Amino acid sequence: MMRLRMTVIVMAAISVAPAAAWAACDGTPVTSGSRTIAVDASMRTFVIRVPSSSDGRTPAPVVFALHPFGTNAQYMASRAPIALTWREAVVIYPNGTPRAGTGPGFAWQGRSGELEDRDLRFFDAMMTWLATNACIDEKRVFVLGYSNGAGLAYLLACERADRLAGVAIVSGRMGCSPNRAKPIIMTHGVADATIGYDQAVEATRVWAAKNSCQGPPPPARSPGCVMATGCASSLTMCTHAGGHEYDSSFTGAAVEFFKSIGANSAR
Repeated sequence: MMRLRMTVIVMAAISVAPAAAWAACDGTPVTSGSRTIAVDASMRTFVIRVPSSSDGRTPAPVVFALHPFGTNAQYMASRAPIALTWREAVVIYPNGTPRAGTGPGFAWQGRSGELEDRDLRFFDAMMTWLATNACIDEKRVFVLGYSNGAGLAYLLACERADRLAGVAIVSGRMGCSPNRAKPIIMTHGVADATIGYDQAVEATRVWAAKNSCQGPPPPARSPGCVMATGCASSLTMCTHAGGHEYDSSFTGAAVEFFKSIGANSAR
């Protein structure tokens, strides 16, 4: 697997509004581990990673990391160890559920109304759980998705934009139309035979229009990241020479992108 160093050009930080004070910020930190919650008639699971420095009083940023088809939360935690580069963040690794006709592997919905919107409702339930049990900053909630997980990340950017401050996409296919601007960073391999590089290029065109950019980032056939210019909400496209894979250097690029997004830009 190619391991490429990626550099993201970020906008100057803007002033950050005071974080929301959740009832859960009572000085009792939530612990790391696996959780099971009810979503309608189903029981859904996720893994939460909480900073060791958490005092239960300081609202923390949250990153949801969504695994690809056929894997699980543990796999995604190994591919995207976000806590190593953002020690202050609460990281959520949810598990998908089996999908009829595709075998026993976990999967996500990728379009609105698909699978009775079970994964949109799962996201809503996890947000409710966090608001009740963890001290989080509601204006710094982010999502990173890989492959099938990127499809759900796109869908959340379209359908739950009011809950997210920014989105990171790894080798994803977009199956929705955004209704509002949203800071977004993407990475895609030029040799991807599963989801072609041209689909990432098309996605940048859609988001460039929605984010009021002067134009989309130019397609790059050489490794690196390019930021679109003149955007109301930032848009960055990263390219690597590999195929349908998770380039490990993108985790750091995504985290730096998330950190660059001020709380005031999330709404």
